[in-house]
Amino acid sequence: MKTTWVLVADKSRARLFDWQSRDVLSEIKTLVHPESRLHEQDLVTDRRGRAFDSAGEGRHAQQQPTSAKQHEAETFAKELIAMLDQSRSRQEYERIVIMAAPQFLGQLREEMPPELQKVVMQEVNKSLAQGSVEDIRKYLPEVLPV
Repeated sequence: MKTTWVLVADKSRARLFDWQSRDVLSEIKTLVHPESRLHEQDLVTDRRGRAFDSAGEGRHAQQQPTSAKQHEAETFAKELIAMLDQSRSRQEYERIVIMAAPQFLGQLREEMPPELQKVVMQEVNKSLAQGSVEDIRKYLPEVLPV
């Protein structure tokens, strides 16, 4: 039997389903990344460093390249992709549908190795991690491909 999984995620929560038919969508696990929900000031413990200009007497704060919230979302994306890739290599599923909030879907794509990209059946650019199974089912194709 060919198994298809459905990953429904945003930057702080992911739900993984086994999709057996149009009407059968069974939740396998829920993963939570609470750090992504924290406020920026709760993630950053101190002020940015200070630097002197190479010429003159200017002094300014160092710019942080990415926010702490962005970093936490990237960390969660890496964790999810690593879990999916390990499951793929153990042949726990053959295809996967990924539904994610727009920005998070981009982060998942960036982390995805080519072998995992080959088994992605469909991507849905929609934030449904908090949605019901019925809402999720609406965005799946009418039938599973053979």
